Amino acid sequence: MFTSPLEHLTAELQRLDLLLHREILRLRATYQLSLDEFRGLYISDEQVNSLIDQSLGYEGVLSTLDELTQRAEALRECNAERLSNEMPWQRLVVEFGLTPIEQDILLLAVAPEIDLKYETLYAYLNNDITRKWPTRDLALRVLSASPAERAQLRSYLSPRAALFAGNLLHTIEPTFRASSLAHGFALMPPMVDYLLGYCYEDARLTAFTETVNGSVVWDKIPLPADAVTRLRQVAKRFKASNGPLPLHLLEGRPGAGRSLAARVLCGELGFALLKFDLEAARASTEPLSGLINAALLQSRLEPAGLYLKGIETLFDSAGKPLPDAYALAATLAGQPRPIFLACTPGTQASEWLKRQSVLGFHFPEPDFSARVWLWQDALAEQNAALPASEIDLLAGRFILNPGQIQAAAAAAAETLEVTGTLDSTALFGAARAQSDRSLGTLAVKVKPIHGWDDLVLPGATQSRIRELASAIRFQHVVYSEWGFERRIASGRGVKALFSGGSGTGKTTTASVIAKDLGLDLYKIDLSSIVSKYIGETEKNLDRIFQAAQSSNAILFFDEADALFGKRSEVKDAHDRYANIEVSYLLQKVEDHEGIVILASNLSKNIDEAFSRRLHYVIDFPLPDETHRERLWRSMFPLEAPLAKNLDWRFLAKQFSIAGGDIRNVALDAAFLAAQDGRVITMKQLINAMARQMKKQGRIPSPTDFKQYHTLIGEGE
Repeated sequence: MFTSPLEHLTAELQRLDLLLHREILRLRATYQLSLDEFRGLYISDEQVNSLIDQSLGYEGVLSTLDELTQRAEALRECNAERLSNEMPWQRLVVEFGLTPIEQDILLLAVAPEIDLKYETLYAYLNNDITRKWPTRDLALRVLSASPAERAQLRSYLSPRAALFAGNLLHTIEPTFRASSLAHGFALMPPMVDYLLGYCYEDARLTAFTETVNGSVVWDKIPLPADAVTRLRQVAKRFKASNGPLPLHLLEGRPGAGRSLAARVLCGELGFALLKFDLEAARASTEPLSGLINAALLQSRLEPAGLYLKGIETLFDSAGKPLPDAYALAATLAGQPRPIFLACTPGTQASEWLKRQSVLGFHFPEPDFSARVWLWQDALAEQNAALPASEIDLLAGRFILNPGQIQAAAAAAAETLEVTGTLDSTALFGAARAQSDRSLGTLAVKVKPIHGWDDLVLPGATQSRIRELASAIRFQHVVYSEWGFERRIASGRGVKALFSGGSGTGKTTTASVIAKDLGLDLYKIDLSSIVSKYIGETEKNLDRIFQAAQSSNAILFFDEADALFGKRSEVKDAHDRYANIEVSYLLQKVEDHEGIVILASNLSKNIDEAFSRRLHYVIDFPLPDETHRERLWRSMFPLEAPLAKNLDWRFLAKQFSIAGGDIRNVALDAAFLAAQDGRVITMKQLINAMARQMKKQGRIPSPTDFKQYHTLIGEGE
């Protein structure tokens, strides 16, 4: 047995030297090689003889073609007997099914990588000092002994032959127009290390590939039982079949468990998993086809399944496959290793792969019970625990997939190392951080700074608001534990309408609910949604709801009348289009699984069809005198310097305004005081109130301000 890959290659090169010597003698016998000093410009016959004689260990003892052929064959048999199945060469032969002729062609390409003398010999036999590599013509001459063998050998040198189609060899085309026989070939650079017994690594792939082991158990796959059964059947079919495998299309959001399923299947087969980032590869300067071929070769040599993520980058903005997508699909088809294509929901892969054999697997969002199990499992991996009630709240509040839950648990566990305890606050924060942030590019995130004590509203309104918060908090109980999800096919989110005048506390209330539930609140900017161009409003809304689906946030539509208004009688094309917008939005909101709050100045302005689908309609009346006084007093922080004689009761009684207006007056008075005495007095409040009235088109009068009317204008 050979003790090392290099020992085996050295023995094989001795056999190659015999074949090269045989070809030299043939050419010299037919006077096709000159005997002068100008062979190949400067390579002399004596130099070539010396290289051959030294390697063979003799000086002219073997001189006939038959003797060289017999010795080469004897050496082939001897080397084959000493070659173990663990040697890289033998693994390559088995993997690609290489015939003895193909092994000889491969040996021609390997030789210059082991000993530079072969560059000299090849240039000599090519009669061209610039061509220091084996050519098709050289291979035909060196490896065949008759015209019949030569004709048969040509098929092994075609681009479709195993050595070239398998990316073991690549073609070297001449810089000038020439016969195909002048084309050279060379070993793929990473193959040298592999054949010498080192780890196979293609430098072109390191920036966007990762190899992971497949040591994961089937129970960890977040798929329905029937889908897991199908995956197990794929593994059995692979073990039993020698034919080409179908492509495996894995559809789901990042983190849904797609790569985990691929790892489990590969682990069952004894393979690793080679993950390939298509988006990063397409951004590189290397041609995608070359990188894919390199990855396919690596997957066969490691061995490993190939997992391609970022399939969406193969489609244009309209969802149609790009030109190079079809070539990629053809390249991937029929590979002897499992190929996994990971895509997000909505990717139009059916058209792209219509000519290929495909097995599809959909990775849905885990339901409540699955999320509870995932949280328990993730926390157990972090050696952490949480009461069942807290885990239920987490699972009910955040619709996260397995990858996001794992990441959230790991992030929260860092607080465990620092503080020694893991509470729900840390987990809620980590869960929020894992939610998709793409909604932030389409809406304005509202910072929740108020609590329940800051709400100054009538008791009935407060009760309804707390009912709404409780409904959101206990969705999982009604839908999952009590089985209502089996009665309601879609639209299991919570929809509410806040109806009331401007400044009555609708936005503040939404932020209080978000803070209490540990959720983010996003306010939809209508100016960025509504478009005069046909179809653009629908596209903008679609982007918002797609982002909201994975954001675990509350959507807040302020001044919703502009989008959710009543559909009118159709009199022209504009009316027809406006009604289409309302209908489209009605459907999107109804199907949305999250939380939507609409704010309107008047509930009757909302389309009736939508009103019937609202779970809560809460009125926000203008504050009465008692509430206005509370608003005036609570509007100023404890740090604000207030005069002792501020007449809150007067302000509350005389001015019937909403809380938003009170906030504006209070802030204006504070700025006036900052430049005038640094104390907030009735003078600043009265002047700020007068300016607020002027903004609303009203003239401040003695009837409104009574004894304080004389303060108006002082200090301005």
